[in-house]
Amino acid sequence: MLIFLAGVGLWGLTAVRAFAQSSQAVAAPENVYGVQMHLHGSMSEGPGSMRGHNTMARQLGGVVDVLWWTDHDWRIAAHTYVTGFDFEDGLMVRSPVPKPGEDGEEQSTAGWSRVETSLPLPRFDTSFSEEQARAGSRSWKITAAAGAGDWQRIEYRFISDRKRHIASLASDVRLRLAVYPAAMDANARLVLRALLSQQPPEVRGRIDYVLSVGPGAGGEAGVPQTQPSSDPEDGFPLRVVPVRAPLEVGRWNDLVLEVSKDAERLRLGGWDNSLAELSVALEARDGASVTLYLDAFAIERQVVGQALFDREKELVSELHTGLVQHVGQEISYDAHLNAYGLNVPLTDFATWPHGLSAEQAVKFVHEHGGIVSLNHIFGPGGQEGLRDHTTGSNRERFERIKRGTREARAYGANLFEVGYRERFYNLAAYVELWDELSADGVYITGTGVSDSHSNIKGWQTGPNNFITWAYAPSPSQEDLIAGLLAGRAFFGDPTRFDGRLDLVTPEGGRMGQVVVTKQATQRVTYRASGLRPGQTIRIVRDGQPTGEHRLTADSFEHSQEIPTDQATFVRFEVLESGQPVVFSNPLYFRPDEPAGGVPAARRPHR
Repeated sequence: MLIFLAGVGLWGLTAVRAFAQSSQAVAAPENVYGVQMHLHGSMSEGPGSMRGHNTMARQLGGVVDVLWWTDHDWRIAAHTYVTGFDFEDGLMVRSPVPKPGEDGEEQSTAGWSRVETSLPLPRFDTSFSEEQARAGSRSWKITAAAGAGDWQRIEYRFISDRKRHIASLASDVRLRLAVYPAAMDANARLVLRALLSQQPPEVRGRIDYVLSVGPGAGGEAGVPQTQPSSDPEDGFPLRVVPVRAPLEVGRWNDLVLEVSKDAERLRLGGWDNSLAELSVALEARDGASVTLYLDAFAIERQVVGQALFDREKELVSELHTGLVQHVGQEISYDAHLNAYGLNVPLTDFATWPHGLSAEQAVKFVHEHGGIVSLNHIFGPGGQEGLRDHTTGSNRERFERIKRGTREARAYGANLFEVGYRERFYNLAAYVELWDELSADGVYITGTGVSDSHSNIKGWQTGPNNFITWAYAPSPSQEDLIAGLLAGRAFFGDPTRFDGRLDLVTPEGGRMGQVVVTKQATQRVTYRASGLRPGQTIRIVRDGQPTGEHRLTADSFEHSQEIPTDQATFVRFEVLESGQPVVFSNPLYFRPDEPAGGVPAARRPHR
């Protein structure tokens, strides 16, 4: 049987007027801040840590100023998370959880899966026995016999749908397991392995709880060992610390393993870790025979929900890396949107067990004074294979998503993640939808992000390593939000660019703003600095390229008259080897006021 935890949260902060309705235009002077706006640390399901991401950001040489953490709301709340497994129904169990975005339930699978090992035990058998039980009426019985020679083993890893078993060590994680060794000697041991997060400079911790009988079974932690990476996509060597615990034969041993405390005392990164992977291995040597029973496995998280969300803010305040740290959240049990703002609480899953739709998420965040980003619009997956959005069924899917997003006017979101080189579709698909939203009069700020869950992806290398540069008086949340809301931002690859982009008019219009004018034409000046040899500038009007300019210096300034007797928008891109590496946001023109007026943050000012 699986045991799940329904997430907890807090809804009831007093709503403040949303930035989307009340922000004033950003006043000069403006600075430019490089911001990674979609980033996952040790409170999400990947291997990355906060310290690790900070180290990678600093290696870019000052391009990045701000890290805005957006760990998953439902993971911080431990909503539908597995908290226990009692072996009553075998090694793999399906249990009901709330269906995302719909009434009713769906089945979620979790349990123990066999792992291939290099030197397996030659004889072993597993069953579910009523001979012994610590909880319920059955336990997991394992019998095995080793061959001659050194350690041989069988291993099982705990897995679950959507990785519902993982745990942030900031939630004070404790593991419980009942072990009954019926026949076991010093030539056999049970090892519970807890794989943790990546840590700087380049290492990943693992605690091996070694459970055995006989002399030397108990005592302090053993000598740390360095082992090759267990994950070919990770590449970080493992720092393995054995922690010994004694077992008594012929009785139930109720083990309590303090993973969070051990990660701190063993200097493996403390709270800035995820219990990312968990496995149990039976090892034996020299012909030893073993019979044991396992039962009452539990993953205890002492701090979840709003309390853990507050603890995350405490954690980032203690990093002291020279980078500014802000904490938002990715609303993601159903629709995926990032929420930014000082007063936005964690999603309340007691009220919303099925998660929030895009419309509900936008309303919730705006009611609490924040702004919202529409994330990876073509799907949360898709990084495992690129699809051509221009042909066949992929085109049909692309058109369906595009049509729905346009009809919903981007669901009222303030920001739109454009800058994915490869995320289900390529960058051109995101830009096409963004341009069509702009043509529809949806004034939404384009951003570039990595959505990195790993310290080794999304920084020096792509394909998805974009950041967003925001104009703001300071890197405070309030100032950055005001700048983003006004469209005062550009985005791109921080390894290919570290300068500025802007568009201006003689009357005071600037990038991101909406100029309402009765003039038949307007003069627009495109400005860029920090350009590199070989890069070019491409100007885009209403989604169509209108010209490309070769550079003769590291800065660029070009003016042109554009017709403004009808609604139009212009933006520009920096190209390298024919591919865009930086995008400005648009400057919009209209001959009359739009229905509902121009948002205050986007009105030009001198």
